[in-house]
Amino acid sequence: MKKNQPWRLIAASGLLAFAGLIALIMAYSQFRNALFWVTLLMLLAAAGWLGYEIYLIRKNTLRYIARMNTTLTRTMQTAPAHMSVPLVIVDKRHEIIWFNDAFSEQIAGGGDIFGLQLQAVLPFRPDAIEDGESMELAMYDRQFRVTRTDYIRKDGQAALFSLEDITNYVTLRRVYLDTRTCVLLINIDNYEDLFSGTRQSERAVVLAALESLFDKMLDGTESIFCHLDEDRFMVLTEARHCLEMERAHFPLLDAVRKINVRGRNIMTLSIGVGRCGDTLQENERNAQQSLDMALGRGGDQAAVKTDSGFSFYGGVSQGIEHKNKAKNRAIAKDLLRLMSHSSHVYIMGHRASDLDAVGAAVGVAFIAEQTGIPYNIVIRTESTLAGLLTNQIAAEMPGCMIAPETARQQIRDTDLLVIVDTFSKDIVEDVELYRLARHVVVIDHHRQMVNYLDNTTLKLHDPHASSAAELVTGMIQYFDWREEMPKFCAAALLAGIMLDTKNFVMQTGVHTFEVAAFLRERGADPIAVKTLFAESLEACQHRSRLVSGAKLHGKNAISFAAEEIPDIRVIASQAADELLGVEGVEASFVLFQIGAQACISARSLGKVNVQVIMEQLGGGGHQIMAAAQRTDCTLAKLGEMLIEVLNQVDTKPKIEETDSELKG
Repeated sequence: MKKNQPWRLIAASGLLAFAGLIALIMAYSQFRNALFWVTLLMLLAAAGWLGYEIYLIRKNTLRYIARMNTTLTRTMQTAPAHMSVPLVIVDKRHEIIWFNDAFSEQIAGGGDIFGLQLQAVLPFRPDAIEDGESMELAMYDRQFRVTRTDYIRKDGQAALFSLEDITNYVTLRRVYLDTRTCVLLINIDNYEDLFSGTRQSERAVVLAALESLFDKMLDGTESIFCHLDEDRFMVLTEARHCLEMERAHFPLLDAVRKINVRGRNIMTLSIGVGRCGDTLQENERNAQQSLDMALGRGGDQAAVKTDSGFSFYGGVSQGIEHKNKAKNRAIAKDLLRLMSHSSHVYIMGHRASDLDAVGAAVGVAFIAEQTGIPYNIVIRTESTLAGLLTNQIAAEMPGCMIAPETARQQIRDTDLLVIVDTFSKDIVEDVELYRLARHVVVIDHHRQMVNYLDNTTLKLHDPHASSAAELVTGMIQYFDWREEMPKFCAAALLAGIMLDTKNFVMQTGVHTFEVAAFLRERGADPIAVKTLFAESLEACQHRSRLVSGAKLHGKNAISFAAEEIPDIRVIASQAADELLGVEGVEASFVLFQIGAQACISARSLGKVNVQVIMEQLGGGGHQIMAAAQRTDCTLAKLGEMLIEVLNQVDTKPKIEETDSELKG
């Protein structure tokens, strides 16, 4: 298009305006003056000139538009075919109806692919992504971002797929993710017990063997290893090496258990890993949280903080009983101080409370009574599994037990809430009461779960203790009370210990028998305690049917309750305990239905960690005693999920180390 000079249009318009102004002035004076006619001619000439210029502009504009339409049409027809980005169009049946040269050369190998299904050329389903969405695709050692765009054709709907080569970006991203610095915090679980009474030379030999394992683990990784304390270490390594340890399930945990101290104590480690933080400081904070979680679950395991929560590895040993009486005594004094500064004490256990939860609550109530502070036990008596004990509480301590709804209305900011026998938000007796409480104390022996009670003022958490009743009794031992413990209170605490230890068979330590002896001295009558475990003949018959109907799955016994049974929670747990007495059974699982809930009661002799199994099914608990409740599936479906998890546990690779490797 020939470019017009803008001064021409401006000059014509200016002349026309000037002439028109002169003509108007002259028209008022005299019409026969020669200047008037000259002006009129100039006005007509200017008008004609302006009209001609407008005509040229319109003519040239139309010519320019016509040329641009032709150019754009040719470009649209030819450019996509020669673009460097592979393009392909499919119809509604996902058959290829068009593709460009780049797609033919880079993807189709130059072949004739007209009419073929797109899935025959690209390794993905076309309906895997919607209009406007994209996904990454790996082909021929390259990475592509596939984007879909839908549009309407005359003969129906079609979809355009573009493939952007992002190999360099993916490689750079992988390098970045693989080389990010991860933090591992490692703690010797039983350091004080291991080296108590040992010579310095023996300690040096053991620590040298441990450092040898660290050197082997970090060999070739260009990592940094340093001592934080005698029993605490830190490792800085790259994410790729950290992921290799995770895939191998942290073989260091298995290797270190083969280090013996004078042939009698076995060393175990707890490892906390932080690798998903944006900064090194955030990874260090995540590693500390992971280590706390590993220790709270009993130690001898690794915990990894991820974007979606925690992942756990190990945790196969029973753990070592810790004799840290100084720490427990300090916590007991702190509890007394909190009670003395409170206006009221509320004591709460978990849903479907058992003898351990109720017995521990009675013990805490005794402590509150000695401090002179008003107290109440918050419990749903209609759903408790310790009905015989709550009946005695109603007789011995009138007005002590209240419903959660009443506690919610009464609690104030100056009150104290003590939660016993649970560390999980999901199973406390009343979660709303927990949220209303400003000061919270937790006393629990279960291994810590991910959804744990976090806003606590004080906590006494020992996963090596047999029961919450043992922890409460241990606190009572540290003080000389002005009144003797009532026999009823001693019996309630002993009943809780006997329940969780299966009559002093499971999960018992030296301290368990010490507190049992203390309670016996305070008047706990074994016969009176035995009556708290009494059951009806009908319950005994139901339990026998569950045991006789069990099936073996490897070394696991599984039983289903075909119908809803009164007090099924107690009966199921008792049946699971009995199944452990069957020859060759290492773990037992009893499945039952309560309303809309499909439930599992799991027990183990220690070789199988039923807590880990139940966590994969949405539950939790302890290594030898755990449970799960689901409302999103049927009982049969839950049984299928349990078998699937058991199969995964049975096929999980075991990490073995030879003696020569360990010594090296």
